Amino acid sequence: MRRLILILVLGSTTAWLTAGSALGALVGGSLPATGLTYVSVTANDVNVAGDVKLRTKGPTTVKTTYSIATPSTALLGSWHYHNGPVIVTVTAGTLTFYDAACGTWDISAGQTFVESTGQVLAAKALPAKNTGNVEWFTTRLYPAGTIDPVTVAAPCTP
Repeated sequence: MRRLILILVLGSTTAWLTAGSALGALVGGSLPATGLTYVSVTANDVNVAGDVKLRTKGPTTVKTTYSIATPSTALLGSWHYHNGPVIVTVTAGTLTFYDAACGTWDISAGQTFVESTGQVLAAKALPAKNTGNVEWFTTRLYPAGTIDPVTVAAPCTP
């Protein structure tokens, strides 16, 4: 439970710290639709904010991106997994996630979802759940030198 709380705090804090200027742009409506990426490679502890620390086993790449998707029944990207935890925070609309068995769950504006390392999934911005664009921040933490995300064959057809 303590680890989950740390991950959730990390997710919220990382999104705010790594994208501070992006948040201002988001409010002002000037953030580019292509998104942004922040990259940091560290070999030791990462001081996230205040008393919160994240200890890694080795050099870790941290990337935060901002995405906008128009509602559609098509998948956003492809089926994939990540080589480390991923924190997804939706800022507008609802993302519908699909797991490898085509089970679904929704993450709506103001909610955060933490993907586990190796969790195969895909997502959609369904028109039935969204009247406007879906917007979200994604923060990926993965071992330096590895590729991320890793595309996989579709395990099911949603």
